[in-house]
Amino acid sequence: MRFWISLGFLLWLAATLVFRFWGDALIDPGQPLIWLSFIVIVPLILLTLGALFRARKLSSSERPRAAMLVAIPGMLLDLFSVAFHDLVFPGLPQAHLHLFFVWLLWAYSLILLAGLIGQNERQPQS
Repeated sequence: MRFWISLGFLLWLAATLVFRFWGDALIDPGQPLIWLSFIVIVPLILLTLGALFRARKLSSSERPRAAMLVAIPGMLLDLFSVAFHDLVFPGLPQAHLHLFFVWLLWAYSLILLAGLIGQNERQPQS
């Protein structure tokens, strides 16, 4: 459990730092980089978490909980980073915040989805 919560915190920290320093370039609706960031994050999250689930030998029934534990720290911490976006993301223009919020929801949805898909093992029949 501690591993997944720590991973969630580290992912939140990394994403927060990326958007703090390069958010103005990543979340600019006039640039193709924004759409690329929405696309690239899909395999990045799904493949990374899938590999970690396999490496940690999680059963299909354990994966949704692990994904939830990865998502929760960032979701809770983003309550504050979004509330104080002027301090946390000074380079992100106010006019682009809606796209940033959409990106956050997209990323957290993918994390939760990773716990539900890509399960090749069969569930025991009751």
